[in-house]
Amino acid sequence: MSIFKQVVTDSRRFILCTMAVVPLALADISWADSQMTDSLRLNQVIQDVIQNNDRVAAAQYMEQAAQAKVGPAGAWDDPMLMIGVVNLPTSFDFNMDPMTMKMVGLSQNIPYAGQKGLQSKAAQAEAKAATEERQAMEVDLAMTARYAFADLYYRRKSLSDLKSQYELLEEVVASAKAKLITNRANQDEVLGAEAELWRLQTQLLVAERMIDEARFSLNILRGFDVTTPIPPLAMPVRPGLPETADKWLELAKLHYPPLQKLLYQSEAYGFLAAGARRMSWPMLGLSANYAFRSSTEMEKRDNMISFQANISLPILAGRQQKQMAVSMDAMRKSIDAEAIQMWREVEARLRILHMTALHLVQTIDIYQRRIIPAAQDAFESALAGYSVSKVPYTNLLMFASGIYRDRLALNELSDQLARTLAEIESYMVDPKTLTSESTKNYQ
Repeated sequence: MSIFKQVVTDSRRFILCTMAVVPLALADISWADSQMTDSLRLNQVIQDVIQNNDRVAAAQYMEQAAQAKVGPAGAWDDPMLMIGVVNLPTSFDFNMDPMTMKMVGLSQNIPYAGQKGLQSKAAQAEAKAATEERQAMEVDLAMTARYAFADLYYRRKSLSDLKSQYELLEEVVASAKAKLITNRANQDEVLGAEAELWRLQTQLLVAERMIDEARFSLNILRGFDVTTPIPPLAMPVRPGLPETADKWLELAKLHYPPLQKLLYQSEAYGFLAAGARRMSWPMLGLSANYAFRSSTEMEKRDNMISFQANISLPILAGRQQKQMAVSMDAMRKSIDAEAIQMWREVEARLRILHMTALHLVQTIDIYQRRIIPAAQDAFESALAGYSVSKVPYTNLLMFASGIYRDRLALNELSDQLARTLAEIESYMVDPKTLTSESTKNYQ
């Protein structure tokens, strides 16, 4: 009997020692992870995504295409060179008739109305809109990378917690078997503990599959082979949260790419409308000719020059261009209305995200400082009572499973907070700083 008591005592000591170190695993970022020099950091992942993801490359090509249109949009029409012969007799004798002339001339359309400059400004605005489209793609992919990074980090952390729980349940099974040998426990307690242990083993398999899924998703975003191993992840320092979302709104109004894209599109339509109105003005074309005449022995013939100005009468085309201007103005107003509505939605979303982040931080703090320590104390007390047959086995198992559920709930809440902060970042981040080594601060 003394041997069995010693086994129970040793098992209890092992479990108590195991539970004593559990709080060290509850921090979102462990000291060991923060000190690892070979760990994969979030800013490196974002750089990989921007450099290697083909969606960014596709947006860059579209940006290049829009920029290539700027120069031709404001270019004048090419001058026209005219070479010919006038008043040539059918005998093709250049000296027969004094009016026969060999002629060379130039003509040029003059865009005096300024429509070319307006078209160039419209092309520049469209190029800026394409740049914002490319930056919007980068911001969106960076947010998705943050999602995938957080998912993989907390799934790995949950797997580690599951393994710790598995070891704890193994000790519970050993304790139940020890009590069974001393006739202080029933066979159903041992079977129940083993069943709970096997259930946890199936959850370990599911957790491993989910880690592989998260790893594949992160590698796809980075443009790597899906099976590429990923080293331990170092989670960035969680930034502080301001009391209000006003500062975030100011940054979003300055940097949010979809909103900036609409502003540039509106500007482009405004220039196109003004250019179309200018196209309804009369068009001016200037031309000059120089004619060569052949002299004879009897007569000296001077060469001739001529100048001409052509002014179009926009009777039909003018109405068409005015209607085009009306169409462009309507499209500009449509874009302006869309921008106003988008800003309302951005403002509402950022304020909701601010409240969500605050509540998640408070909930995580309650789990870390209250719920999990209280659950640990309850389990230790139940374990001590179970060892002396004062606490039913069902209560012990309930407290042991409660710790496991609380730790997984903490990981899930931390993942939700990371996703919330990633979405907030997508609204207010300056796209030019996406690859910066500095840590973002939301204050």
